[in-house]
Amino acid sequence: MFKHKPVLLKEVLEIFSRLKEGSLIVDCTLGGGGHAKELLKRGFNIIGIDRDAEAIEAAKENLRGFEEIVFINDNFVNLREILGRLGVKVVDGFLMDLGVSTHQLEEEERGFGFEGPLDMRMDQRQELTAEKVVNEYQEERLSEILYDYGEKRFAERIARKIVEYRSKKKIERAEELLEIVEHSTPARYRFSREHHWATPTFRALRIEVNQDIENLQRFLDLFPDCLSREGILTIISFHSIEDRIVKHRFRELVKEGKVELLNKKPIVASKEEVIENPKSKRAKLRAIKKL
Repeated sequence: MFKHKPVLLKEVLEIFSRLKEGSLIVDCTLGGGGHAKELLKRGFNIIGIDRDAEAIEAAKENLRGFEEIVFINDNFVNLREILGRLGVKVVDGFLMDLGVSTHQLEEEERGFGFEGPLDMRMDQRQELTAEKVVNEYQEERLSEILYDYGEKRFAERIARKIVEYRSKKKIERAEELLEIVEHSTPARYRFSREHHWATPTFRALRIEVNQDIENLQRFLDLFPDCLSREGILTIISFHSIEDRIVKHRFRELVKEGKVELLNKKPIVASKEEVIENPKSKRAKLRAIKKL
């Protein structure tokens, strides 16, 4: 069963309440359909996009009975083509939840966690996997990825250890990579972390495999032409790299007079939500309205 609890749900619904009933919203990261379900209940029409075929199937099951939704198994960077196929020129809202679902993290065969194959693909149709990255990328490139997207302090050391390990044996399992990271970082660092000490390394690989940063940047460049006047874009991010990109792009659009901020500071989860859903602790929501 596809598990994922939608974060900042109340806040998302409050933002989209500015739109009229019947407005068309694109959920760019549909997942299991948690956010979409509540938007559908409030009379909105939804185009649900997700790269993950398993997520699409789960959402279809979760949203059975709702007719006001179209399911699209594709990447949100192909937005113009998707809308073109549907005969839609502009929409009234966009929602993006950039987090990894609980299902993806806990399903061992998907390779997002610390056990199982090194896969990490959101879209199982693509060729690039985490296994290819750790076994085929040059040391300098590995170090850059780890530094830019994850483990700044020990990026070079971890990259060097990866290259040393793979010279003797191909790295095929998450457990092997975990061992490499452990041997590349001092104990005082590992035991002083709030989150698991290998998370930055695994996150960096996931971002590289799925081209998360490039896709986000491309979307932020193309969405204005696909959003109607008074339309709303809401983005939920989970780490500083994505949030910084969103913040800066929103600021640029404000300076250009194209949008207005609906919240000057990012909205974060309440204490009650964090207790109920610890994954929401790192979530930050930013929203804009097109002028």
